[in-house]
Amino acid sequence: MSLDIKDLSVTLGERRVVSEASFTVSPGKLTGLIGANGAGKSSLLRAVMSLIPSTTGDVSLDGQSLRELTPRAQARKIAYLPQGGRPEWALHVRDIVALGRFPFQGPFGRLSTTDREIVEKIITRLDLEAFRDRPVTALSGGERSLVLLARALATEAPYLLADEPTASLDPARQLEVMELLRAEARRGTGLLVVLHDLPLAARFLDEVIVLADGRVIAQGPPGEVLGPKTLEAAYGVTPLSGEVEGERWLLPWRRVQPSP
Repeated sequence: MSLDIKDLSVTLGERRVVSEASFTVSPGKLTGLIGANGAGKSSLLRAVMSLIPSTTGDVSLDGQSLRELTPRAQARKIAYLPQGGRPEWALHVRDIVALGRFPFQGPFGRLSTTDREIVEKIITRLDLEAFRDRPVTALSGGERSLVLLARALATEAPYLLADEPTASLDPARQLEVMELLRAEARRGTGLLVVLHDLPLAARFLDEVIVLADGRVIAQGPPGEVLGPKTLEAAYGVTPLSGEVEGERWLLPWRRVQPSP
């Protein structure tokens, strides 16, 4: 059982932004997409979610092509957290989180007892109790990001795709979110996240997929993939790395000067 991406290509306008990407998102693993700005990470994630029509290749879930699933059936199996989501309506936090249960609601859109229990559980897990009855528009950008993550988690789908879930968060909240995502993977969820933060990627990810110019140039465990050769090719930087308390750390240290 897995989410399999095979030869996925994305064209926007006349430009090919992702070329023949192939990889697998496995249950119980936290997999990350990393790469420089413009590498194609967000486009690839949106293509996996069938949100970009100009794609070729195939995405299959447990052996079944996503093209064969209705949008509601797909939403029950794959939760999606887009980049830079910004709620415009002044809904209360608990109501935003409850939107994650929409794929399971009946024709009248009423929350069941199970739905309400899941919403409250997620609010507690993300430490949002102090905000639960406040309008989401009254929160800071970082707080809104956590609420939208809670909405995605409330779906309790077997797979979660998240585009930069730590963006706009302070360092403590970044660590909290990555710890939460790793714990979610340990519960059996398959996660695919876009990250810009190399230290977080090196420390928390189980698998890394590195994109450069729309192509997958490396994939595997962080300790094997995030070496000088790959980081120079993907980012034009050389790293410093080490290990503390059994966990790997990595810092982008110097820019590689282009050859004259």
